Amino acid sequence: MILLSGAPVRSTEQGAGLCYRCTLRPRQPVRWAWASDTHVCGRADTSRHGFRPTRQLERAVAEMRECRPCLVLVNGDLAWADGRREDYERFLGIMHPLATRAALVLTPGNHDRHDTLLACIAQRAGPAPQWVAAVVEQPPFRLVALDSSIDTGTVGGEIGGAQIAWLEALLASAPDAKTVIFVHHPGQSSSEGCADFQDLADLAQRQHCIQAIVTGHDHEYGLGRVGAVHHLRLPAVGFPFQGGIPTGWVEAAPASAGIDLRLRGALVPSLAHLPWR
Repeated sequence: MILLSGAPVRSTEQGAGLCYRCTLRPRQPVRWAWASDTHVCGRADTSRHGFRPTRQLERAVAEMRECRPCLVLVNGDLAWADGRREDYERFLGIMHPLATRAALVLTPGNHDRHDTLLACIAQRAGPAPQWVAAVVEQPPFRLVALDSSIDTGTVGGEIGGAQIAWLEALLASAPDAKTVIFVHHPGQSSSEGCADFQDLADLAQRQHCIQAIVTGHDHEYGLGRVGAVHHLRLPAVGFPFQGGIPTGWVEAAPASAGIDLRLRGALVPSLAHLPWR
């Protein structure tokens, strides 16, 4: 879903799914902030492995404000464990300084609840859709956030044939837009991954506008490839699964030749460049 100050956001039903869309004005330079696995709890003092997610997200938001991104995307597992309303209320309170200045795109993860998330953050009542996607167009770029969550009791994920078909039609409608796809679950995971991730990889092979796939879930930063496209694994903001793993977020700067990435967080930042296909 998308929260945006000062610009229209459209939501349309797509069968059993729901899609949020908005268009951002072209600007130079473009700066995006990508984060994942914030795991914010309604209780501010909740911690794991010595990390307090509330404090971690507060630090990340302060860094993002200095970066001044036009878009902030959080790629799933916003909530601590089972998507309680108080988790989302605290999450949104921390994110508020960014949400008043930038598009805030939120992707559900396996610790999020569609109904509570939509009711609390998007003020949407009624039965929850099976999947919630988001599309942000900022010519010549396009970012698409998919939904691979099943429910808070299921660790693994699945995108589903209907959402893949919707994505393929969306991409075909503007085949020249340089596109980055976000989905919480990777195909191969240290826990349980996305059961139909290969369907997304096959689509990326056919649709040359897809430049990169960005995932979360594993709480570990990494760069690789999925066939012909880049695969970026985002670190967790909230806490790592083991010692020595950086927490933080990624500053992304798209340009004519590709995307420059800068890892921002507690450990030494690293730089990378992802050339366009």
